Amino acid sequence: MPLYLILPFAAAIIYALGSIFIKRALKEGVTMDQSFHLTNFAVGIMFLPLFFFERNIIDWSLIWKPAIMGGTFFVGTWLTFVGIKRGDVSMVTPIMGTKVVFVALGVVLVTGKMPSFALWVAAIMTAVGILVMGMADMKKGQHLVFTIFITLASAAVFGLCDVLVSTWSPLFGALTFLAIGSLVVALLSGVMWLFQARPNLKLPRVAGKWAWWGAFFIGLQAIFMGLGLGFFDDATGINVVYASRGLWVIVLVVVLGKALGNSEHHDTGRMFLWRVAGTVLLTVAIVIAVMDRAKAISS
Repeated sequence: MPLYLILPFAAAIIYALGSIFIKRALKEGVTMDQSFHLTNFAVGIMFLPLFFFERNIIDWSLIWKPAIMGGTFFVGTWLTFVGIKRGDVSMVTPIMGTKVVFVALGVVLVTGKMPSFALWVAAIMTAVGILVMGMADMKKGQHLVFTIFITLASAAVFGLCDVLVSTWSPLFGALTFLAIGSLVVALLSGVMWLFQARPNLKLPRVAGKWAWWGAFFIGLQAIFMGLGLGFFDDATGINVVYASRGLWVIVLVVVLGKALGNSEHHDTGRMFLWRVAGTVLLTVAIVIAVMDRAKAISS
């Protein structure tokens, strides 16, 4: 397996941790809008140092490209936060693993390259995994349809965003591309914050701690993913590894849930087991896709 896949692997674990911190912040009284804006501002700030490491000559007439990417990322982030607010982290995060399918489709549309048969098998297994994960919720009549729809929409938007980064950033200057895109995210969030009558971002100490740490981890994993997509022409391979965050959030909820104040593992019972089974299917799909990528590289 190529060493650069360590970047999405680390990003998957960090994202899972960040999503649990955000869920705890929401439980402590932080609103979705507050957490959403804090996360976007953190992303904007954390990407800024990349400007100073750029070595390529930048064609500023193409600045619309990172701007479009930033706008796409902003929409994807908003959809993700809506999904986390309405559903458990252990359900939303694994479904986000379907982003790899949308990335593959995006690569087809942008580059004309057709995914392999193995990747399509992985896509079908991903869909089955989502169905298995939702079995308990459907039996209890919960708002499953909305949660799945909004999370799949988020995965599709982020998939498009990743294709844009992988396709556009190398020719523009990957580091500057990522920094500009993150600034656009922060600026759009600031505009929304104003139109929302400026939600209070000065949070109580305990709630603020969870919210800021969640924002930090989400920003950190975004940097790892951005570097992987910007410097290595393997958007699909990177995303199949990144989709393992569905497994990692289950592991973290089980192992660290009590310490982090997350009770999903203890409260959901059989529902949680359904989600574990679905996550296993998603993980097998990821393994198939990674093996296919490794075979393609070796040949």
